Amino acid sequence: MKKTILAAMALTMTGLHTPAQDILDSIEVVYNKVLQGETIQNVETDPDNTTSNHHILLFGDSMLDGVGRRMNDYANQNGHTLFTSIWYGSTTKSWAYTTELRRLINKVNPTFIIVCLGTNDLGYHDISARSEAVKEIMHEIGDIPFVWIGPVTLRTISRDPGIVNMIRQNVGADRFYDSYNLRISRAADGIHPTFDAAARWVDGIAKWMSGPETACPIRTDRPSVSVPFKNYETHKTSYKGTKK
Repeated sequence: MKKTILAAMALTMTGLHTPAQDILDSIEVVYNKVLQGETIQNVETDPDNTTSNHHILLFGDSMLDGVGRRMNDYANQNGHTLFTSIWYGSTTKSWAYTTELRRLINKVNPTFIIVCLGTNDLGYHDISARSEAVKEIMHEIGDIPFVWIGPVTLRTISRDPGIVNMIRQNVGADRFYDSYNLRISRAADGIHPTFDAAARWVDGIAKWMSGPETACPIRTDRPSVSVPFKNYETHKTSYKGTKK
């Protein structure tokens, strides 16, 4: 597959006087072309490297505000297509028991999926019920290669009741990036990482994603530049989705 929404963005950026908004508008154009099945040639692509050229769906909670920005840089560097869907306040149950994930998979047709969920599940003790939610998410993902980025700590919760280990046990250690014990600088709200901290967090995730410890490694060479970022979909906390 030789498609990437970010190819047009990289080419557009060669114009020194191109406004950032024009670049973001070009992303929207290429999103539409990719979804309509058109081939977008990326000059960065290595056709002999099967770990490149992935059609990536990244979905999850508000941590995507920082994670998505840096993953966007990695996609641009490595010839991947990246679609991000952020649902503020969402939990594993939000994605498991609505049609959101199925709809996205059908629309985007990803060849690789990154899940970033669990932070909003911390503090709950219904581990068995949330385990079933994780299993339902995995069922929706099916045979598509995926990794799961685990939650970071929350200052309001002194101890994880078992959410982190539950997710790891369900998805497998070779698909789970444990973020819980990382020391991450937070923004003013004390919850979300600063953009710089999120970038360093993703640098660690990306290194792991291309290494031998992950079940389905993909190419994640470190980005040489940072590029504009725009979520494919954004949903507020009040969004409920459509129940299955």
